[in-house]
Amino acid sequence: MVLLGFQILFVFCMCYAVVSDFRELLIPNWIIVTLVAAFFLFAVLYLEPQVALWHFLVALVVLVTAAAFFAVGWIGGGDVKLMTGAALWAGPRHIAIFLLAMSALGFLIAIVLLGLRTTYGNLITGLLPDNSLLRRLQVLARKGQCPYGVAIGAAGIITIHRIFLQ
Repeated sequence: MVLLGFQILFVFCMCYAVVSDFRELLIPNWIIVTLVAAFFLFAVLYLEPQVALWHFLVALVVLVTAAAFFAVGWIGGGDVKLMTGAALWAGPRHIAIFLLAMSALGFLIAIVLLGLRTTYGNLITGLLPDNSLLRRLQVLARKGQCPYGVAIGAAGIITIHRIFLQ
């Protein structure tokens, strides 16, 4: 039952991050604090110390790499933190799946946003019924902004079942 609680908390944090980043391009710090604190408790209850250490090392590598991406302006600070928090949970066994899913989803989001910036994108959106999701995508496309936290959170959710089945 406790394990289910960790799963629900993880999914809730990822979903909240996805919605928040899509709506406001902001990932609240409390999400990251919750993910890290919950992992500490999870590690104490379910992981051997050496395995937990590997999870922290994977998260550190992701943090350093993502911080470099932030430094050159490729991603936002919230993305760095969310990516690191998700990597902490993924650990060495699942980090490749997480990163692959995150990259693929980020690519798809970027392609959609770039497509909306074209004449064809305007034609296609003109044929679709007006809704808040489409309007938000159009605003993001016009501003050249990409809510990469959506890809990070979705990849975390995709990876979650693997994380908790180890």
